[in-house]
Amino acid sequence: MDTTMSEGFIRRVRQFLPKSRGDKVAFAFLVVCIHLIFYFEQFRVLPEIYHQPCLASYLHTAFMVFVYINTVGNLFMMMNVDTTTGSHVLPSVLKPGWHFCASCEANSPPRSFHCWECSTCVLKRIHHCTFTGNCAAWANERYYMVFLLYMSVGAVYTNVMNFDYVWDVMGGLNMKSFLTMLAPLVMWLAGAAKAHTFFVSLMSMICLIGGAFSLILFYFHTKLTLMNRTVFEFNKRIGDYDLGWRQNLEQAFGTRWPWVWLFPLLPSPLPGNGLEFPVSSDVSEAVKDM
Repeated sequence: MDTTMSEGFIRRVRQFLPKSRGDKVAFAFLVVCIHLIFYFEQFRVLPEIYHQPCLASYLHTAFMVFVYINTVGNLFMMMNVDTTTGSHVLPSVLKPGWHFCASCEANSPPRSFHCWECSTCVLKRIHHCTFTGNCAAWANERYYMVFLLYMSVGAVYTNVMNFDYVWDVMGGLNMKSFLTMLAPLVMWLAGAAKAHTFFVSLMSMICLIGGAFSLILFYFHTKLTLMNRTVFEFNKRIGDYDLGWRQNLEQAFGTRWPWVWLFPLLPSPLPGNGLEFPVSSDVSEAVKDM
């Protein structure tokens, strides 16, 4: 009995873990960076700013833990939610707006596409995220967006916190510090930078590059969410599902959309079933009827 349960749990975990080698490497890099940055800020930078425990240091710690929990929690939830059409009973007759997927050998609903990385059709497929090894889609858009939100918040926060500390460690702005920030590994291997300086410059570079990447992604996907579009619909200029910003947010984040940023386990049921979606013409007709 225990063996059967263990095997079932392992199969479930493997189902949602990245499948391709590239996704596995990107996911491992992301997870390591998140934990390294948390360690760096909490146990290296913060003690240098506040040499003794005080109210400010406690508030910083509380904020960092809050951001960390929401980042990791939403990442886990995004990967653990079933985004595929497999859990739905699909009709054998091709309905209007549906299409046949030759790979899955099944009818696929509107806004759904086959993902070659996930090897399945995905409901309202927004795009495939290499760093999570999963598709951002109808069922997990909430978790993906809040994950990007806290990655962006954490990036801005860490870069502001790091500035004075990194400046002191690097010895101000000069050619050596510039080259160390640009290529920390090369400078360390060449003996031009100490191990501590290498680690600090590496963490600073990860925070800067990762922060810029997170902010760009968050801006772009916030734009998509407010327009209720997938990446495909954005590229093809399809705006049929734009219901207005408030309803678009509810479509993405659920009925409790103003509060989902607080905690990843907060229930927020999504309207609909992922197979059918209201279009803007339906909203216009409803307003006319009123």
